Amino acid sequence: MKKVLLLFLLIYSFSITAYGWEKVLIPDYVNKKTKSPWNFYDDFEDQKVGKVNLKRYQINDKGAGRKPFKIKQEINGNKFLEISVEHGWNKCCGKWVKTERAEIEVRPKRTLNKEIWYGFRLRFPENFVFVDDRLLVSQFKNQFKDMKKSPLLHINFYENGKTIDIGGDTGGKATTKYNKPEAIIHRVANKFKIKNGKYELYKYKVRDQRYQPSSMLSSTNSKHPRSLQYIIPGEWNVFKIGIKNSKSEEGFVKVFINEEKALDYSGITFDWKGNYTGSYIRLGPYRDSHPDNGRYPKQSIHYDDFTVVSDKKTLDKYLNNLIIK
Repeated sequence: MKKVLLLFLLIYSFSITAYGWEKVLIPDYVNKKTKSPWNFYDDFEDQKVGKVNLKRYQINDKGAGRKPFKIKQEINGNKFLEISVEHGWNKCCGKWVKTERAEIEVRPKRTLNKEIWYGFRLRFPENFVFVDDRLLVSQFKNQFKDMKKSPLLHINFYENGKTIDIGGDTGGKATTKYNKPEAIIHRVANKFKIKNGKYELYKYKVRDQRYQPSSMLSSTNSKHPRSLQYIIPGEWNVFKIGIKNSKSEEGFVKVFINEEKALDYSGITFDWKGNYTGSYIRLGPYRDSHPDNGRYPKQSIHYDDFTVVSDKKTLDKYLNNLIIK
């Protein structure tokens, strides 16, 4: 079982016991001034099947409450968190955008000049139905009072799962909704489209530039990935994310999916105007509502081994060698 394999690995790597939720010790080599404000590991093994205890988290709740969340168990005994979204659940946000969501989040902390590494396993069930619209599965968001901008990192699926958009806003006027001039300055992103059985990079964006086709990249440019494995419903996938919020060039956003680089941005990540209230890490489906007042189908996503720590080495020790399939 996954739990047994992980326990064996951790005992022989840095002598800790992993079962359910646990606080992760910060290694001595980590700079305490830049350490993550959250340091924990949660494999949901201490939860009861069919129920869920989310006291360690917050629900991004706009009316659906605990209905979207359920603990399930595989044949091999492994427990995981299933998060579902249905038509009208947590509908948001006024006239300028209409969305449906089901998300848990870590309790907000201030993260300026902090280094955060987090990861999780994700699985779309075999019967999962993508929609021809946006489906976000995780985000890291710098929150401001009356915030109307995108998160620093979003992982979005579009076009019935045929494209992936990974990136977000590194700054802007927080109280002003999306607009092209600010997006050109602050947005960073990689966009992938299915081709020959893989997700191939077809468009990318860096700060202060418009989107460029991947054909503009030189063959020696190693900052931008060229392709990712196709994410097959029914199989587990490991996501790893590194974030450093900074007003200087020391900032970064790094994303790995099944150990393949999906985003590797270095530079300013906190160029905001507004009243900063804290940062969130969120898991769960977040989608646009049906554009014609119709209904999208129920979508359920499986999450496991949610880990937030202060360095990639520690994150790797928790998430490497886990059973992916």
